[in-house]
Amino acid sequence: MLRIVDESSFKFNDEYLAIIGYSYMTFMALFSFVLPKVSNKLFGSYERLSSSQKIEWNTRATSTIFSLIVSIICSYILIIEKGLSASPLLYDSELVKTNISIVIGYVLYDLTIMVLNFRMIGDFFTIFHHFLSLFGYYNSLAYSVMPYFANFRLIVEFSTPLVNMRWFLYACGYPKDSIHFFLNGISMTLVFFMARVMIIPIYWFKVYSVIDSPLWLKLKYFRHLMVVTCFFLDIINIYWFKKMFKGAVIVWSTNWQYYEKNHKNQQIEKLKSKLVNNFVYQSTLNGLNLVANPGRFIGIGFMERLSVPRIVFDIFRNNTNNNRETETHRDDDIDEKNKNC
Repeated sequence: MLRIVDESSFKFNDEYLAIIGYSYMTFMALFSFVLPKVSNKLFGSYERLSSSQKIEWNTRATSTIFSLIVSIICSYILIIEKGLSASPLLYDSELVKTNISIVIGYVLYDLTIMVLNFRMIGDFFTIFHHFLSLFGYYNSLAYSVMPYFANFRLIVEFSTPLVNMRWFLYACGYPKDSIHFFLNGISMTLVFFMARVMIIPIYWFKVYSVIDSPLWLKLKYFRHLMVVTCFFLDIINIYWFKKMFKGAVIVWSTNWQYYEKNHKNQQIEKLKSKLVNNFVYQSTLNGLNLVANPGRFIGIGFMERLSVPRIVFDIFRNNTNNNRETETHRDDDIDEKNKNC
């Protein structure tokens, strides 16, 4: 439903405060009670983590759940609600407001956890990012302005699960030169670029398309708020991607041959292990047959039936023949000496 813009359109709307409260309490319960118990049962490495690592594990697990929920709702809104794109500056959508309320509740929860555990997981850069997000989403929810842009920014949450997965791999003991880290790093960089960097020109082109509209001028300070907060959020995302991209280039350029060689070595070791196991099995089986039928296992035939590798059998047989030839030559030499005498 499209609202008519006048002074009354920008009055504070508190009808979604309950959803914010439910969101805050839900994520706090996940962090404090649910995820510690579930993680302890499903992951053996969780119990070995330090206190600070357990806190970060729970925050990242909560973050992953949040990002999946919000990004799915965001995508659904962009696909289904065609009126939102047609009227991006002022549009009344209950689903958009519900999604934004979930976001605000989560951001408040995350700020609470960071402040209470600042020495272990605190980060001023992330706190600054959270305050910018909180300020922008609060105004969009409270005054029903720019819902399209507020919802569009939530596309960035698609990259969060892979970012968290990298930390989980490290916490579970996977080496950084493993194929798991390699695949996660490349996927994380690609998805981060698509969800946080590639959408930047799309977003600002949409902003440019509404700048000349009369409605834009009536939004007063809200338009400046949107431009400033989103500009700084984009700078932060570009900064994060720059660091991520450098790491991905290093991994791709220097370690690909190592991963390929390491994978081949693993296949060779598996083949060796399989051959050894088969040899032990056959040797044990033939040993039992030897006990049961000793008359059938005599001389060279005995060694063949023990499944000794063919090369060992050939070496044994060649050595035996050489020894026999040497003894024959010695006997001939002795006979010649006796004749000469």
